[in-house]
Amino acid sequence: MPTTTCLPTAELVDQLVELARLDWAPGATAAAAERFGWTPVDDGSWAAAFATNTGHYVVPDWFAAPPQRRTEDEECHIPFCYYYEADDFDQELAAGGLSGNIDWLEKHHAQDPEWRFDRDADRAHFDAQWLLAVTLFTRRLGAPEVTARDEERKTPWHYAAWRCGANALVVGQCTDSGSYDTFEQALVWIAPYPADRPFPDAGAFDGLIEC
Repeated sequence: MPTTTCLPTAELVDQLVELARLDWAPGATAAAAERFGWTPVDDGSWAAAFATNTGHYVVPDWFAAPPQRRTEDEECHIPFCYYYEADDFDQELAAGGLSGNIDWLEKHHAQDPEWRFDRDADRAHFDAQWLLAVTLFTRRLGAPEVTARDEERKTPWHYAAWRCGANALVVGQCTDSGSYDTFEQALVWIAPYPADRPFPDAGAFDGLIEC
């Protein structure tokens, strides 16, 4: 039941807090990405907009794009941990010397030295990475306005959410659509969020932040 992890660094936390506190007027997020030194990703191999200086990738690929390329409302997602719940089929593949989803996850971010693959991790480790990230942002933003646990799921997901002026920052868990929902992920989500809009119930948080 492996994970691959790259926790947000102090540098990235500072950048994301600054991003969350911005007025997302046209061009503001693009200027921030340039100020942070994030590198545009344009090699066709990622659905990301930028690579940070910390081993992370900022998705979707239209984030901070010029107005003529923007196809929907701006938001950004910064995944920092992926988890895979192995099953009997994975064991059969391994016993037969065949590769499967565990090997796929091991190769995910293998080219990025900041990421750490742990073949023997469990769900408690995945949850611990979420909590560590929450702690990092709590040091900068204070206690989250909302901390939620989706108890309706067989394996609950967790969320912490802050309001940052006209935006919101959420640290949460959801499926990874880039792997066709094979992996689960923990990520930081930032987007405009009206001050009078309530945060979702625990069971609906994943629909807000999923990418």
